[in-house]
Amino acid sequence: MYNLIKEDVIEVEIVDSIMGSHKTTKILEWIDKHYTTDRFIYVSPLISEVGEGGRLHKDLKHAKFHSPNTENSKSKSDDLLAMLDDGLNICCTHSLYLLMDNRHLAAIKRHNYILIIDEEIGVISDYHRFSEPDIDSLMTLNCIERQESDGMLIWTSDDTSFDKPSHKYYGLKRNIVSGVVYTAKRSNKMLVTQLPVKLFTVAKRTIIITYMFEGNILSCFLKLKNVRYKPFTEIEPVSVDKKDIRQLINMYEVKGKWKVIETFKLSNTWYTAKEAYRNSTTKDIKLIENFISSFARNTGCDFVDLMYTFPKDKRFDNGNKKRIAPKSLIDRDVINDITGEVELEKVWIATQTRATNDYAHKTHLVHAFNRYPNTSIQAYLQDYGYGVNNDVFATSELVQWVWRSAIRKGEPITLCIVSTRMRKLFDKWLNE
Repeated sequence: MYNLIKEDVIEVEIVDSIMGSHKTTKILEWIDKHYTTDRFIYVSPLISEVGEGGRLHKDLKHAKFHSPNTENSKSKSDDLLAMLDDGLNICCTHSLYLLMDNRHLAAIKRHNYILIIDEEIGVISDYHRFSEPDIDSLMTLNCIERQESDGMLIWTSDDTSFDKPSHKYYGLKRNIVSGVVYTAKRSNKMLVTQLPVKLFTVAKRTIIITYMFEGNILSCFLKLKNVRYKPFTEIEPVSVDKKDIRQLINMYEVKGKWKVIETFKLSNTWYTAKEAYRNSTTKDIKLIENFISSFARNTGCDFVDLMYTFPKDKRFDNGNKKRIAPKSLIDRDVINDITGEVELEKVWIATQTRATNDYAHKTHLVHAFNRYPNTSIQAYLQDYGYGVNNDVFATSELVQWVWRSAIRKGEPITLCIVSTRMRKLFDKWLNE
């Protein structure tokens, strides 16, 4: 689907700068200086940044951007295509950008767009719909084979029975034919899907705004795909002194009877695997729940002030018995004092959350998650020579999560990092 376009080899350009360095503000100023000579696509994870009335529309002084909608088209994707065909400056979300097909890419190339991606896009995902025996069986039947260079699965069978929607492997065949399913060398159960690399290479220039890029998933993906990258040097983010950051953080110590939770692995597997595999017990999960309640009591915060994180499977609305639901400290509706409207006040905030200002009022944080890259993604990248740096991955995600809180406004926070490993990584980062 994406192999019809050929483009010259480009170097993706990286703005790698710490939170609070005003890199987005600087890039918007740069756009305003070049809007008469260049066309731009600005991609953000947040609709609040790129939707109608969002930051791009408010902060740009000269350049005019358009946000795809469904007023004049059946879908936002169709509206995006119409705007690209007209050569307009466009701002959209990551999710909409990832829906582009070859028609969109052709228009981007035709109009020599500059693509700006704010925050890293998830380029590789775990593909767990089928098991290792499924893949082994299809290989034995000569239905699929693995491409040696990068592990892409190739459909090799002429059997038309797979084309029936009722067939067990109908969806798998469609995905393989589309060229998006890959497998690690070590095991056929390590399946992943990937974005087409042309999403990053078809534009005249591609600029990615991020932090702690090198050694993380996107840098490994670009290396695997033989895409070169270099620093973007046409803006100068503001210098940030970590001494100022340290002064805003009151680290909450795990002590007394709670010290036992520091011995827990707190990884995704520990939280979610069965007790038979010597991972978390119902008692362990209850202990973490009680610790969060104790943290709130001891620091005098309520659910509006509080944010915490652990695997989504353990959220209070999961429904299974091994869930974490601190009493009175879960998501619930509140009335906005200014607008009078009912809004959901979130307390559990996903550990991979980036960019948003929605939680900038949160002053008390509990991080109870020892983070590693997804096992299949890490195995796949390692097998092809570009493994993710586990500590870079964990640190970058942790500091981004912390920066969703009031610290992004220069206000003090109370922070508890339960995992010993994660706390050491944070201390190392904070004192570098």
